[in-house]
Amino acid sequence: MANTTSKKRRRRKKKRRTLSPAVILLLFLAVLMALLFLLFRVLLKQDAPAPESVETAPIVTETLPPSQLLQECFGEENGYKTYVSGDLTAELGVDVSSHQGYIDWQAVADSGVDFAIIRAGFRGYGDGSTNVDESFQYNLDGALAAGLDVGVYFFSQALTEEEAVAEAAQVISLVNGYDLSYPIYFDWEPIDGDDARTATISGTEVTSCALAFCRTIESAGYQAGIYFNLSNAITLFHLYDLKDYDFWLAEYQDTPSYPFAIQMWQYTNSGTVPGISEQVDLNLSFRPN
Repeated sequence: MANTTSKKRRRRKKKRRTLSPAVILLLFLAVLMALLFLLFRVLLKQDAPAPESVETAPIVTETLPPSQLLQECFGEENGYKTYVSGDLTAELGVDVSSHQGYIDWQAVADSGVDFAIIRAGFRGYGDGSTNVDESFQYNLDGALAAGLDVGVYFFSQALTEEEAVAEAAQVISLVNGYDLSYPIYFDWEPIDGDDARTATISGTEVTSCALAFCRTIESAGYQAGIYFNLSNAITLFHLYDLKDYDFWLAEYQDTPSYPFAIQMWQYTNSGTVPGISEQVDLNLSFRPN
């Protein structure tokens, strides 16, 4: 009986010491994976970008004035958005270029549109040449003759302050002698593609161009403004540096979500208006009536 028990104990001990090759391999792989994961975390932390700088997050929440627009005051009438709050009734407007083709401006005015922002010209994103919009003179004269309030914009691709000043000077020469109720807007937008001469420009440089443009416009006695969409407000322009000028926001939603004060809101790029055969941008102006 004692011998039998001793043999059983020896067998049990032998079993405890036995570890199959498969189990050993699995344990080895588990340890290896754990080490690789830890190494990956360390490398990822080392390669992670630094905290957002002014270049990538230019909005300064402490100093830009907050929006005073009330969501409940937005509405719709005759297919157009409206905003009425106290003494402020937003004006309805279009912004146009040669892309809209021939425009019957009297029909536009009769439809209830209050104002028009007209493209004066543009700079090519490839060769950098400046061009006058081929419909500018007709649209400017037609909108004013129909009794609309008018502003203009220039589609910029300026790389330097000197180029921005040249753009502003060209616009000033085009509107010389005209009475504009709305500002002259600087419209700078990133262009996708390797052939864009502006592909590597920084937010600081774009903001400097915007300031140079607006200061030149103001020096000629006109109001100045900046056009931007929500993405460019966050990642491109240093808007605190531009706070003295009108802000024109493009955001295609039911109501604007941008948390800071704006003077105009472009709420769609697919509007329809009598007198304009092509789709057109529609805007609400919150400037004092």
